[in-house]
Amino acid sequence: MTIRKHRMIRVVAASLLVSFAAAPFASPATIAGADTSSSAASAKLKELQTQRDRLRNQKANAASNVNVLQSQDADLEKALATLRANVESEASLLEDAEQAAVAADQRAQESLAAESQAEAELVELNEQIKEQARRAYAQGSVQDDPLQLLTENSLTDASRKRTYRSAQALSGADAVEHYRTIQANLLSAREEAQSASSAAQSHRAAVAERLTKLESAQDEHERLAAEVESRIERAMAEAASLESLDSTLAGQISSQQTVLANAVAKERAAAAARARAVGATTRPSSGGSAGPVASSGEITTVGGIRVHNSIAGNLQSLLNAASADGINFGGGGYRDSAGQIATRRNNCGSSSYAIYEMPSSSCSPPTARPGSSMHERGLAIDFTQGGRTLTRSSAGYGWLKANAAQYGFYNLPSEPWHWSTNGN
Repeated sequence: MTIRKHRMIRVVAASLLVSFAAAPFASPATIAGADTSSSAASAKLKELQTQRDRLRNQKANAASNVNVLQSQDADLEKALATLRANVESEASLLEDAEQAAVAADQRAQESLAAESQAEAELVELNEQIKEQARRAYAQGSVQDDPLQLLTENSLTDASRKRTYRSAQALSGADAVEHYRTIQANLLSAREEAQSASSAAQSHRAAVAERLTKLESAQDEHERLAAEVESRIERAMAEAASLESLDSTLAGQISSQQTVLANAVAKERAAAAARARAVGATTRPSSGGSAGPVASSGEITTVGGIRVHNSIAGNLQSLLNAASADGINFGGGGYRDSAGQIATRRNNCGSSSYAIYEMPSSSCSPPTARPGSSMHERGLAIDFTQGGRTLTRSSAGYGWLKANAAQYGFYNLPSEPWHWSTNGN
């Protein structure tokens, strides 16, 4: 090889080394611009979703605050349906969040893999350039060792693109441009990996938040269902107490409450199944135990009505005052729980749990637990007037509404004939 050719190789190699080492990094702003139209559309969609969630939460809050004791059966069913719909919506949002988290995790893994591949490519390019420099240096003399111009430490970035297998084929200008491209792509790759990792973490946090909201919605539905079931149980117990006074009315109450109990059971099952399907923990309320019952030794008879000793004086005063106003009351008070125990054994099962603790809705037909009724404590009275159960149009009901509280008796709003020491 001629001296002139040797000299040309040394000049080209040195030029390549200096050009690569001095090549400036490309600014990320020159790689990709912000997609403002896409961002605006995303913001609008998020705003609409927020408004929808706000409206749904308002409906759910209203349903949660329904007055169980005073509401009609249809209103209670509607409230339960609203809360169940809220559970279903939260479950769907949780599924969306989980899908987004999976996609974000995959994107993060792909970005990290691309970054690793680019780093390997850049290392390969580095070795090619150093080999070219060695050959140029071996064929002639230069004042500075060109290997000092290009070290491992100066190549800390990676590129998405495959590098050329031979740096020798590049002219000085092409090499500089290619190196700039590699650096620019490297910045994009690292930013993409960091962004993907951050997004994946945010999506995983969103999944946890959505799961918490779903379980809260399910708990709220279960709470209302349990309250409605307690009301059903009291109504069933009342029907049993009314049987001897007004069997027709008792039958109507039992039929109505059976319909409501079936609706509650259906709502409960649907909400719990939807929540469990997406991994939520459901916490159904237990039946628990009903209140205490009075013993026969604690019961006395006042005006033909059997009540607990503790309210005998108040009842006598009430009957006297009503009689003075031309209102003569009869009625039924204390009811022995033995009959309810026998009914539970027949409808619910023979175990202690089945008789005393199993929720009334689990029995067929739904049957109140012993101790559910204030009648079993001797603290409630079903008033009659002229041998007929009171209605809201009865003169006796009007008198009680105006005067009963003075004697410690309060009405259950859904049952004009039923008065007790606590309104239950």
